[in-house]
Amino acid sequence: MNAAARYRFGEPGRIGVVLGMSLRQTVPIVAGVIWLTVMMVLGVPIIGALGPVAGLAAALGRWKRAPLYEVAGPGSKLVAHRVTRRRTWRRRAMTHSRPVVEQDVPPALRGLHVVDATTTWGAASRTFGVVHDRPAGTVSVVLQVSGGGFPVASPVEQDGLVAAWGAALSPVARARCPISRITWQEWSHPVGVEGHRRFLESAGRRRTHADANADYSTLLDEVGPFTIAHDVHLTITADLRRVRGRRGASAVDTGIDLLVEETRQLASRLETGGFTVGTPLTPVEVCDAVRWRSDPTLRVAGRQSLAAATGRSAQEWGPMAVEPNWFEARVDGSWHRSFAVAGWPMLPVAADWMGPLLTVDDVTRTVTIVLEPVPLATAAQDANRQLTSIEADHEQKERHGFRLTARERRRQSDVETRERELAEGHPLFRHVGIVTVTAGSPDDLDDGCSRVEQAAAQSLIDLRPLAARQLEGWVASLPLGRSVRQGSWL
Repeated sequence: MNAAARYRFGEPGRIGVVLGMSLRQTVPIVAGVIWLTVMMVLGVPIIGALGPVAGLAAALGRWKRAPLYEVAGPGSKLVAHRVTRRRTWRRRAMTHSRPVVEQDVPPALRGLHVVDATTTWGAASRTFGVVHDRPAGTVSVVLQVSGGGFPVASPVEQDGLVAAWGAALSPVARARCPISRITWQEWSHPVGVEGHRRFLESAGRRRTHADANADYSTLLDEVGPFTIAHDVHLTITADLRRVRGRRGASAVDTGIDLLVEETRQLASRLETGGFTVGTPLTPVEVCDAVRWRSDPTLRVAGRQSLAAATGRSAQEWGPMAVEPNWFEARVDGSWHRSFAVAGWPMLPVAADWMGPLLTVDDVTRTVTIVLEPVPLATAAQDANRQLTSIEADHEQKERHGFRLTARERRRQSDVETRERELAEGHPLFRHVGIVTVTAGSPDDLDDGCSRVEQAAAQSLIDLRPLAARQLEGWVASLPLGRSVRQGSWL
């Protein structure tokens, strides 16, 4: 009998510019030293001494539990909007007279458009929604995917599904592939037992089994909080800059054609591996997913305005009002708080290691994993550069009599393992994790976040609130293909 596999997460492997610090930490210190030099030349060293002090404070200081160099920019913008009373965004009235108008959405969603695309999927022609991100130059399509009973499968079967998932993603990490990002999102939300209660009421009018009805009602009260729906969406994003234009066709149309073909092949590989893959979401389904996740209290499916149905306005999928705060963002009638995964498991874990986080009951939350494929040649060069830097640092420490820590030795071992796996042909995917909790009130949001943080700790995941960047976290939790920039969160 085969034993279940164990999986390890390596160190992030970032190379510091100076003394292990990132570029954003180094720039304030260098600016402070330059300021000191200039002031000394001008004969005012006392004023010049303030430069290095301010630089060190900006590089190493913290504000509201967040590194100052991370939140200085978005925090300043948040304070400026609060001072000028422009913190809350509200949709303008629909008073346009032109046949087609631009969708009125908050700044965090501007440039995103849901367009129709008709293609052959399977044996039939189908119209589905493509999200065009004009500022980023990308197009995205959304699939609904199911793991085929992964939580109840045996450990060996789970390992097989994990291997099939990796094999399905591997061809995307090739050179000159138009796919720039694959976003996996699991949205969990309570659905309640109202349908069962309506059945009980209708059955109770015709039957006289009062005791049985009471027992059934008690059972519904007990299982109601645990009746949770899990929607898993896979958003495939293609970069239009990687697409070669075709004669007589625009770059967007060519990009959509290539995206559809890549999505069709990915879906085929996933189905071969034992996954259940649905057809791409239609424009109305994409808009419904965005609206429901933005405000779960609005449970109206497939609804659109008369102006959108007659073509006098764009499809309405944006919120009515948005108000960002330091640690949460209010969107219509719901509150959102996003966390970045600051640390992945340090210990070897089994295939179902995310089980505690994914099975939190009575909490509405979205787990987002952004996968960015890296071509083998680029990944090998990056691993070689990191290994060279690590070995040089170790030699310098040994030369000056400093001992190597266990964490430094592990980091070197992780990079060596990655270099060996790349040489064997295994692809590399950079990954970023975001967890967004949604509630109907600030108190419920605090309670839900506390439960999610506890569940994440059981999964050996370290969560960090996205201070002053809650709007970006909310947008990243939506199936729109607009996600984070590598290295912009931690």
